[in-house]
Amino acid sequence: MSVQRQNSVEKSPIDEKEKASVDVKDDGSSRGGDQSPALPYERSSSPKPKLPYSWQLAMIVLTCLCTFGNHWSNGLIVSLKTTIIKETHINNSQFATLVAVTNLVNTFLCIALGFYIDKLGGALMSVVLAGFHLSGAIVMSGAATNNLNSYPLLIVGKVLAAIGDGSLDNAQHRIFSTYFAPGKGFAFSIGAIWCVANLAQFTGQSTANVIATNLGTYAWALWISSVIAGFSFACAITVFFLDRYLRGRYDVTDQTSGLRHTGQIKRGTFNIAAIKHLPLTFWLVVAFAVFENAGVQSFVSISTQFAQQRLKKGAVIGGWVSSFYLLLPAGLTPFLGIYIDVYGKRIGFLFLSGLTFLISMLLLKFSHSVETFIAAYVFYALSQAVTPAPQVEIIRSIIPDPQYFATGFAIKKSVVQASIVIITTAAGRLQDLSPTDSLDPAVTLWLVYAFLSVAISGAMLALSYYAPNTLPAARLSQVAPRDLPAEVERLANARGLTVPKDAESDEGGMSEVKRKERILKSPTHQSGVLSWGYLALGLAVIVIGWVLFGMGVSWGVHGSVVAGTVGE
Repeated sequence: MSVQRQNSVEKSPIDEKEKASVDVKDDGSSRGGDQSPALPYERSSSPKPKLPYSWQLAMIVLTCLCTFGNHWSNGLIVSLKTTIIKETHINNSQFATLVAVTNLVNTFLCIALGFYIDKLGGALMSVVLAGFHLSGAIVMSGAATNNLNSYPLLIVGKVLAAIGDGSLDNAQHRIFSTYFAPGKGFAFSIGAIWCVANLAQFTGQSTANVIATNLGTYAWALWISSVIAGFSFACAITVFFLDRYLRGRYDVTDQTSGLRHTGQIKRGTFNIAAIKHLPLTFWLVVAFAVFENAGVQSFVSISTQFAQQRLKKGAVIGGWVSSFYLLLPAGLTPFLGIYIDVYGKRIGFLFLSGLTFLISMLLLKFSHSVETFIAAYVFYALSQAVTPAPQVEIIRSIIPDPQYFATGFAIKKSVVQASIVIITTAAGRLQDLSPTDSLDPAVTLWLVYAFLSVAISGAMLALSYYAPNTLPAARLSQVAPRDLPAEVERLANARGLTVPKDAESDEGGMSEVKRKERILKSPTHQSGVLSWGYLALGLAVIVIGWVLFGMGVSWGVHGSVVAGTVGE
């Protein structure tokens, strides 16, 4: 059956559904059931005004600040490693357990929390998760106060904080995915998150030893982190009530469904059977993240000690130098988000992040001069800058149905957590085997990770241009939003793809281009079955991570996993 157009100008599903949402007459086409208004005063016969840009900006600022405390404490424990080991009288294996708690807990927990984020909404879960981080920060601060120096209490505090740390950014993404569509501010909002995150981590990591040295105890560094966590918790509460206010007063469209944003609890938002709906491009992005994301984020954990060894300076100077790489991402990520919103090129950014990571590790591996060291950290800063926003944005872009976004993002994040544990545990073992306690042998691991990430992203980039129908989701993620309809038609014609004339009524008024786009991104039956195999490989990475960590404890390796460093 040939494709027939009913109108010369096609309308997006959001545009068509907004007409119905003016009178709050959602037709129940959402998979979560009837989208009835959550607030009684929403049943107004008069149309509501559109959401002003000023309120969208306010939502971005407040949501970004929800994780300010989380990222402030990211490198805090590792920066204070020498002091904590001395004051609590623990060994390297015990310190490794302390700092690895966040990654280990979230290898599985973030999947379950991803379900509740989609079910209950990002605003409410931001309050819950920020509350967990605050409680953990307070417990850790108390553990160091009045010379208590309790290692068990530090562990308890880290576990509490880990519950919030691992998925708080996921809740932020859910908020932004509600208010911003791909190509219409979503990538910019993700870039803004990481601008604030890098500034917070830079400040916390670079001042930790300064505070501990000048105030006489590392407890002050932890208590200041607790105060910042309290501020972030207050911001999360403000976001929750602001979200209720905006959806009650304005016509806010949920960009993941095209229906009015009502805040209603959703049903059926997570289903393990959704695995078969994830395309091959998604699993290649996961494979890329296993090496690039985990490699870039885990290198943070040795950056201070590595700077000390190469520059032959103390902990304070090493902390400042190793934290400096965070300033470039802080200034660059929002502009990268704008570029992605306007021009796409998501796979290209994946390749760029892997390439700059590879150059950085090559310089560190094969040269020991100060000038080369500085150049390596500049390239490392570039890789940090182009890692978060494209990886978050591309997951949403390549998945055919937005309802599976939480599933896909949770899977990727869980595997990345395990990969971080694997590389840092192995690196710690290599360092301990070195007669001079040098980190140089461990750099080889990061070099291998960087090379594999470049190979994977390079293959995806080449296929997106030279064999676009092999990975159509990858090709469409490269295209600028304004050119997307034309590219969808081109790929559909090349495949001989047609859609039934009555499909529009069957799929809630979805336009012809959107239906073709969803079909192109969807896996074939054979690749859908293979998705279970890809999932099994991901679970194997998680199991290996746990096993290696257990072996690392028995080895007594250096604790080098950055608590809360979860990447994207």
